[in-house]
Amino acid sequence: MISRAWLKWFQLGTATVGLIWMLMALVGASYVYNVRWDLSAGDRFTLSDHALQVLSRVKQPVKILAFIRTEDGRNPFLKDLLWQVSRENPLIEYDIVDVNRNPALAAQYGVSTYGSAVVESGGKRADFSNPSESMLMSALLRVMQEAKKVYTVTGHGECSIENTDRHVGCSQMRNALSMESLQVENLSLVGGAAVPEDADVVVLAGPKTDYLEAEIVALDRWLASGGKMLAMVDPFRAPRLLALLGNWGVEVGANIVIDPENRLAGGESWSTVLSDINRQNLVTSTLKSPPLFSLAAAVVARDSSEKKRTSTTLLRSSAGSWASYDPRILEGGDAGFVAGRDVNGPIPVAAEISQPVAAADGGQTRILVFGDSDCASNRFLDYLGNKDLLVNAVNWLGREDALVATRPAQKTMGKNQFFISQADAENVFRVAVLWQPGMFLLIAVLVVIRRRFGA
Repeated sequence: MISRAWLKWFQLGTATVGLIWMLMALVGASYVYNVRWDLSAGDRFTLSDHALQVLSRVKQPVKILAFIRTEDGRNPFLKDLLWQVSRENPLIEYDIVDVNRNPALAAQYGVSTYGSAVVESGGKRADFSNPSESMLMSALLRVMQEAKKVYTVTGHGECSIENTDRHVGCSQMRNALSMESLQVENLSLVGGAAVPEDADVVVLAGPKTDYLEAEIVALDRWLASGGKMLAMVDPFRAPRLLALLGNWGVEVGANIVIDPENRLAGGESWSTVLSDINRQNLVTSTLKSPPLFSLAAAVVARDSSEKKRTSTTLLRSSAGSWASYDPRILEGGDAGFVAGRDVNGPIPVAAEISQPVAAADGGQTRILVFGDSDCASNRFLDYLGNKDLLVNAVNWLGREDALVATRPAQKTMGKNQFFISQADAENVFRVAVLWQPGMFLLIAVLVVIRRRFGA
């Protein structure tokens, strides 16, 4: 008969072996089934929707070589990023090389900077030196597909892709589009020059002066052949361009959208967060943050059964907004609502139209219109959902629907950027100045009453 002591030792040994096997099973399952909880600010260690879309398009073997030095603090992030992409798509292989231990290999690839990476596939190569998801996805796109051409029209005071000024430049717009394997160049239509045949998308970034008639004819001819255009038009600008858009079913109003509740707290009344987003449209369905427009005009698109044209409104201001037809607002005039002149909200400020062309190849004209160009400027592009909106719009126009997705935020809300609307500021005031002190005052009164008149 087994003694009671031996029975206890047997039970302890069995439980220990069982615990060890359970832990081994958990470790094995963790390798087979990758489950992660990312608690970092901005989900820094989770692949974005855009990255997942790019990785799903990898159909041929890709090799990534990352050149590091042992003491570099960026190594854990880079290793984790490469591990994630290789787990997401088995066609991607990577190797991490210590430059100090393998100087000959680094010299062979022409790498002289720590943290650089080389992406190769199908005889193509793309390099990047900043270990970030955006740079890696850009490199993958460059080796997987030919770059599409995006032309930005110049000569009328448009926001320039060459201008790096923080407030009035649009150099970051070019950088954002280049990251999507889009080749961005300037285009002059002065003299009625035709839009180049290799143009996939033409961008009009807020012209301040009007286009000449010959330029309008060139744009109209290109659209009629199935062209794709993104027009960002500010209020009270370029009447000939507005007439062209009107002929294609998009009317840009001679007004300014005012939204007191959704404006920047303490700021001017015309910088508006557009929380009324069309979640059924591909361009705006993936936006995680609302876009921010400044000095926006109303944009109304109309269908046409005769021309088989379809239209969709993408963004609207809130129900408490209105469209003011007083241009003196630009000079700091009163932004109050005037009955009989102004129009109550919600006001559409972005729309798109699609219209088949008469050509036998079944082409389609696409026009996307924003009633504001500041959203694409260096000042506003990195805030809220502006960058995703811009890049999604160009990808949709260029028929790169698979790349329409949410990208990793460059400026994390509450850390690199802080935006609070007027409505939010008023709520904070009510809670901090009225409700909270009022609650403590009420509690104090109840305590006094109970002590004086209680039993």
